[in-house]
Amino acid sequence: MDHTMKRYEKEMTNTLLSLLSVNSVQGEPAEGAPFGKGTKQALERFLRVAASFGMQTKDLDGYCGYAEIGEGELLGIPFHLDTVPFGEDWSHSPLGEVVTQGEERVIYGRGTEDDKGPAVAVLYALKSLLDECRTPKRRVRLIAGLNEESGWKCIEHYLATQEIPALSFSPDADFPVIHSEKGVCHLTLTFDLPQEVYSFSGGERVNMVADRATLEVATLSDAAFSKCLKGGIKVKMTEKGFLLSATGISAHGSTPEKGENALLKILYAVKSSGDFLADLYDAFHQTDGSGLGIALSDQKSGALTLNLGKAETQNGKVILSLDIRYPVTFTEKDITERIAKAMPQATLTVVGRHLPLYVDPHSELVTSLMDAYNEVTGENAKPIAIGGATYARAFPNAVAFGPVFPGEDSKIHQKDESIALSAFLRAAEIYRRALEKLAF
Repeated sequence: MDHTMKRYEKEMTNTLLSLLSVNSVQGEPAEGAPFGKGTKQALERFLRVAASFGMQTKDLDGYCGYAEIGEGELLGIPFHLDTVPFGEDWSHSPLGEVVTQGEERVIYGRGTEDDKGPAVAVLYALKSLLDECRTPKRRVRLIAGLNEESGWKCIEHYLATQEIPALSFSPDADFPVIHSEKGVCHLTLTFDLPQEVYSFSGGERVNMVADRATLEVATLSDAAFSKCLKGGIKVKMTEKGFLLSATGISAHGSTPEKGENALLKILYAVKSSGDFLADLYDAFHQTDGSGLGIALSDQKSGALTLNLGKAETQNGKVILSLDIRYPVTFTEKDITERIAKAMPQATLTVVGRHLPLYVDPHSELVTSLMDAYNEVTGENAKPIAIGGATYARAFPNAVAFGPVFPGEDSKIHQKDESIALSAFLRAAEIYRRALEKLAF
């Protein structure tokens, strides 16, 4: 493996820590900052560094921005600087901290992998080539989104107002190349609460596994009380009955099996206390969607995943938010029709969607990126499919590429999100090689 990027270790680390120190979870809109002041500040810091490398920069009304260099056909590299909420119980600061663990130095913070870390790795990979006085054969444009985790209005603004790249890769997933991304359907199911259930709530975002949940009920069976005790669920007596509180382990909504869903944890404990609660548990606890009749799969992209991400109680109704990632050969209609049939007592509303992505694994874009990855790592890897939704599906001729290496214990959307410094530099080496092939 080349070690060119080792020379930039200190600069890369300091730039990443500067970005991590900004809380860029979407906030209240402000002038020039439609997604909150934190996202705007993160963008300004990134563009300031890019400008110091001689790149032309532009803030696109606070929705997003870009840094560009070179002439000719446009290569786009879209990423995002907003993050999901921090959550609780971090071992180290979610606003950036370098920790020595054995022989490895590890950078902790929300966004180290998703997606501030990869943004910095690509930026310095490009700088390393420019420092060698090499002239790009394509224009290279680093496109910084600020609303990826909460709706993609940033990239919609870019697509409506700016030049569309001829080819793109997004450093917002896994290595090697992601040539296929499942379709995404975010929907809500609204139920009337039975009299014995007062409230059910938990979760922060539909695309995160819920790590907190509460349930208030009029009665609690002996069996349910025993399960609560065994499962570490807190039970408190109230004037109306019992308040249950559970904690879980967050994970990305596209990989619900990697977390522990606090909403499902409570439902499992109390399913003997009433048909309504038992029906909810039976419908949602299997992450392949079989409880809703949507356990679909195909050879191109694999199996469907289901995440019960949020529960809210309003005016005697409970609203459950689902994150569904479905195989590329199926449609949203295939999903919603099956759920409506399985849950006729609920009102179904689709609140967000991303169509599937599929790029020919033998295309020039995919083979060039695969060659870059294999040359640096010494592997003979092949392109893969994921359930995550990246900016790649917003652009023509685009794929996702890194930064998480195969076999890594990723903490994306979890507490203690982090990146080992060695992996950070290795990813930058791969991005450098990719830029050499596509733009120099």
